[in-house]
Amino acid sequence: YKLAALIQFVKIMVRKRGLPTKDDVEEFLSSGYSEQLILEIILAISVKTISNYSNHLFHTQLDDVFKSREWKNK
Repeated sequence: YKLAALIQFVKIMVRKRGLPTKDDVEEFLSSGYSEQLILEIILAISVKTISNYSNHLFHTQLDDVFKSREWKNK
């Protein structure tokens, strides 16, 4: 239950672009997580976004070990 709440809240944060409703936040906190973890989630999303933007801008080549998981824009 607790892990599902974490996954759901991260999805909400990404899909709503950092604008969860008060109910979204309250539901997450009621599952046993803290406001500190919300800040950690924001940090993780931020780091991933910066990484993606940088790699897109500079056309960073994917390491060979990850080639089988490369995203193909169809």
